[in-house]
Amino acid sequence: MRLTRIEIFNFRKLRRARLDLFDKQTLLVGANNSGKTSAMKALRKFLNDRGGMDTRDVTASNWAAIEQIASAWTQDAEADLSPLLAQLPFLDVWLHADTSELHHVAHLIPTLTWTGGLQGVRLRLEPKKGADIKAQYLAAREAALTLQPGGGTADGFALWPRDFREFLDKRLKDLFELNAHLLDPASFNTTEPVEPHPLPPLSEGIGANPFAGLIHIREINAQRGFADASESKGDDDEPTNATSRKIASQIQPYFRKHIDPEKDPTPDDLKALEAIHDAETTFNARLEDGFASAIKELEDLGYPGGLNNPKLSIATQIKPVDGLDHPAAVQYDVSGDKSGVKLPESYNGLGFQNLISMVFQLMRFRDDWMQVGKFKSQVVTPDDTSIEPLQLVLVEEPEAHLHVQVQQVFMARAHKVLRNHTDLEKEDSAFATQLVVSTHSGHIAHAAALEELRYFKRELPSHGVVPTATLANMTGLFGDDTETRRFVTRYLLSTHFDLFFADAIIVIEGAAERILLPHVIQNHYPDLAVAYLSFLQLGGSHAHRMRPLIEALEVPTLIITDLDAVTKVTKELENGKKKNVWQSARPLSGAAQKTANHALKTWIPEMPEVDSLIATPPNALCHTDATQTIAVAYQTPQEVTQGAQTQLVAPSTFEDALALTNPKAVKDAAKADLACSMTRDFATYITAATAPEDLAEKLFFRLAKNTDKAAFALDLLYIEDIKALRAPPYIDAGLTWLAGKLEGGA
Repeated sequence: MRLTRIEIFNFRKLRRARLDLFDKQTLLVGANNSGKTSAMKALRKFLNDRGGMDTRDVTASNWAAIEQIASAWTQDAEADLSPLLAQLPFLDVWLHADTSELHHVAHLIPTLTWTGGLQGVRLRLEPKKGADIKAQYLAAREAALTLQPGGGTADGFALWPRDFREFLDKRLKDLFELNAHLLDPASFNTTEPVEPHPLPPLSEGIGANPFAGLIHIREINAQRGFADASESKGDDDEPTNATSRKIASQIQPYFRKHIDPEKDPTPDDLKALEAIHDAETTFNARLEDGFASAIKELEDLGYPGGLNNPKLSIATQIKPVDGLDHPAAVQYDVSGDKSGVKLPESYNGLGFQNLISMVFQLMRFRDDWMQVGKFKSQVVTPDDTSIEPLQLVLVEEPEAHLHVQVQQVFMARAHKVLRNHTDLEKEDSAFATQLVVSTHSGHIAHAAALEELRYFKRELPSHGVVPTATLANMTGLFGDDTETRRFVTRYLLSTHFDLFFADAIIVIEGAAERILLPHVIQNHYPDLAVAYLSFLQLGGSHAHRMRPLIEALEVPTLIITDLDAVTKVTKELENGKKKNVWQSARPLSGAAQKTANHALKTWIPEMPEVDSLIATPPNALCHTDATQTIAVAYQTPQEVTQGAQTQLVAPSTFEDALALTNPKAVKDAAKADLACSMTRDFATYITAATAPEDLAEKLFFRLAKNTDKAAFALDLLYIEDIKALRAPPYIDAGLTWLAGKLEGGA
């Protein structure tokens, strides 16, 4: 059995979101404020807490429609509540079960013809039995309007409730509850837009917790409070302080459930209990002797005394768990030898505490589920003796306090820890474990397979004033193109996964752009300087292979690439024959040149002719795709002044475009003692060239040697005023477009 899909509706940023779950582990990734926390909160409130929602959990853009529905009740108090329920949060859960698991899912069978496969359950907010939502709201409004006929004063004061939302702010938990309904598996689809599945006619609820005895749900939330100096102790299961996650606070409930010798003692427990009794007897004798004089002094005062007043005595009662109830219950041996120097856990770094704490919690979740040790004997009712066939573990932001290597180790081992049990290790185990992790860390995403990622992407508000989010499934992203999938996966593994958390992506050609563009952006593009930009260093011949991934992310993306102009020349072969070949050339208009850049030929703007490419782009900035989320910037003719002449010259690469734009910076960089040969040559050409065309020609042939490009960029870092360095016109156009996209412009 496993969960296959969860669809979230009308919950916070997730108005309509589809989360497909991988068999073992699923990672929720995305930029800040993209909806990951909303998804984890929805899973918690619907599946684990089974309620506890308030009006802030309703998607903000839905309130306009909700208020219209409530306003209509004044004309039709008998109106159906279905439109209102469609605007409130609900969750569709799809799971897959075999016929061998019929005894677990019998109450979820949709039809008598079910022979295994999908089962769907909707959990939604519904009015409690006997709760007349409309009547109570209309009565409250009428009472307010009776006392305040105008509905409010000039300065804004109004009696409760001013609107339906204010009414629900106080009454939602009193009037609504969670209820579950069965869904028809025939409505399950894989390609259609995310739409609510219709409920079968006359559908009746089956209660708030249809997964009792079916799914064992546990959670590690993001607020783990490792800086807290003291802990509050709760009952036998958890500390009362929800943010307390120190190991000492977790050991006690684990001890009580699985080890406590006072519960169903074994022969080994008997020895421990006898030792505790002996210690208690010895300690009581010492207490009696030590307090004897003090008690005698009290008795001499006449209190307590007499026949009707009991005498004072002092004794101790030692419980096994008391030995773990102190700040140094968990210690770390830091001696490295046999001297046994130990320190309490609070003396270790937060990262180490966090890692050990999370791993211990995962172990505890597993052992609680599998009823390890004495936990099974603590189960009282017969209905609780069975083990749920599925465990769902939610982990929120495990990267807190962890350095990079440990983040990757945790992600690689977490699921293995949850399966480290004799009944779970086999592939054909009757018990399944699914792990869902939300993260802001590219290093954690790096440790997972691409197919396990679920990307949250922001979408501009088309149905209201509040942005919402949707999900992109990385599974099957490249279809049957195994070569592209292999390239992208290996490229991401060899670099980083930060593009899944970026506000915008900039695809660049080589090392020179990677070295200099951050400085240019920092000094001249303030809106981009404060954004989270992900730089992908790809040659022009490979950028198009990222197309499926970039288009799926729908993040504003600027591709900065080279024009790569080529011209047809006739080459004489050794046997005397001649052959037409395409040779690299300096971009020129009217020269029948083409581009060798695959991204420009096959992606954006799909133009192979150089004459078409160097014409003014559609918006005078750069070429964009149909959705306006991806743009490409490449070398186009730029105005260059050399000597007494000013001409339009088309550069061939980033380096010569940069030199033509910043001639003084190049000459300043060449003055350094360790300046590379390319920097010195460029400075010489800038000084000696008589015309812009002459300078462009010299730069092109020097670049044909294809050496020292990175060294040239590094030399420019030595100039005294780095702020004087400006982007070439084609890159300036692209960065201007990107800044506009981040501001919400067209």
